[in-house]
Amino acid sequence: MNGTRLREPPSSGLSGQRLKALGIRKNLILILFVGLAIRLALSWMPGTEDMFYFRMWGALALRSGMLHVYTWKDEDTLNAIFLKLRGIELHPRTANPTDLGPATGVPDYPPGNILIMKLAVGACKMLQGGTLRAGNLLNACLNLPPILFALAATLALWYLAQGAQAPRPLIAVAAFWLNPALILTSPVLGYQDPIFAAFGLLALMCFYRGRHTLSVLFLAASCLTKPQGVFIVPVLAAAFWAEGGWRALCRTSARFLLFLLVPLVPYIVTGRLLAPVAAFLRGAVFPALSAQTTNAWWLIGPGLQAIVSRSTAPLLGTLPMVPQSEFRALAGFDPLWLSLPALIAFTCANLYFLIQQLRAGNRTAIFWAAALEVYGYTMLALFVHENHLYAFLVYAAPLLASGKRPVVRVYWALSAIYGMNLFLFDGLGEGYTAPAQWLRTLPGFDLSILLGVVNVGVFSLIIRSRKWWFDRTQGLPPSPRI
Repeated sequence: MNGTRLREPPSSGLSGQRLKALGIRKNLILILFVGLAIRLALSWMPGTEDMFYFRMWGALALRSGMLHVYTWKDEDTLNAIFLKLRGIELHPRTANPTDLGPATGVPDYPPGNILIMKLAVGACKMLQGGTLRAGNLLNACLNLPPILFALAATLALWYLAQGAQAPRPLIAVAAFWLNPALILTSPVLGYQDPIFAAFGLLALMCFYRGRHTLSVLFLAASCLTKPQGVFIVPVLAAAFWAEGGWRALCRTSARFLLFLLVPLVPYIVTGRLLAPVAAFLRGAVFPALSAQTTNAWWLIGPGLQAIVSRSTAPLLGTLPMVPQSEFRALAGFDPLWLSLPALIAFTCANLYFLIQQLRAGNRTAIFWAAALEVYGYTMLALFVHENHLYAFLVYAAPLLASGKRPVVRVYWALSAIYGMNLFLFDGLGEGYTAPAQWLRTLPGFDLSILLGVVNVGVFSLIIRSRKWWFDRTQGLPPSPRI
């Protein structure tokens, strides 16, 4: 007509996709904002009694330096071990001056977490004008690093799900970041677990993306932050072997040891490496069957007492921690002879199913295997603490994006079990335990018994299922190796 070309209307499909993407992005920002706001608002809380030690360890590192925070030199540690083997208990003077008073004992956290505590306490001292004081501000400063690492894990979860084109990335992020049990862990109770668990999750994600060097780097960082980082070492070792054989396993193992040892060089050259190692081992050995974790051992202790005494009295009232020595006296053998073989058998089966799935192309199985390794430890090992199940909820979080019902249901069941376990024993932290103590005995018996039965039931459901539901974890499209 007049030679002008009419402009075609924009594609409604493309416009719809952009609007949908914009809506998802807005919802993501809202979820992140709400979760962060809740955590920051609760960061002042005093936490459990562990928070006292975190304050003192950070203050000790700030005052004495990282090399002297573990107090002993290697010759002192070897001398203590020698005397212990001869039946002589050594009671060293471990009171060291800090800005918060004398610090007693030796930290049982690796140097990585002690460094983070030192930085947090140093920031608080600076904000307080150079005079360090205990209080809400110090609590908030110590809670800030776990909050930030939890946020980093959430963002990593989002980018992994988005990159793999998972069907439910936003639901996975909301279920993880707004999970009341995880918020109760940190900052309400002041635990530091989000730090090592975030590094562990990044190690698993990097393996999933084919970045093996980064995977072992983050694995080393997780182990250097908390001893529980070692739980996924056998999982990743089996995964490297399954996909690359012995050569790949040897290569990645050498890199892992390098990344692990380099930060420890100052402790090695100054003869101070054995003190933190001995502190970790001391923390893993305790005379009780279970440390306030409603697992199999929490039920076995009073159950055995009731059988031997032919009375229900041991099951009534608030259950105490049953000493291992009492188990030996009643059963006639050490509980380690039950715990250790069961844990080894569980780990072997877990790795077997993982290797099967990896060779079948299901690389998502790495997250389920890591989560199950944590769950198996909390259920079968001796003296497991109430916060040790936290890493399960972190490592299994990417599977929420796939929407597979069995895995999602187990995730929420264990979230409820874990959250109730924390609340029954720790309440909302020091000074806020009365409601939990009232609830724990409200039915006329200790609710931890019922919680333990449910926990054992969920665990039994998994190990009795076909392939432990590994075949149900295939929900994320295969990720390209980069």
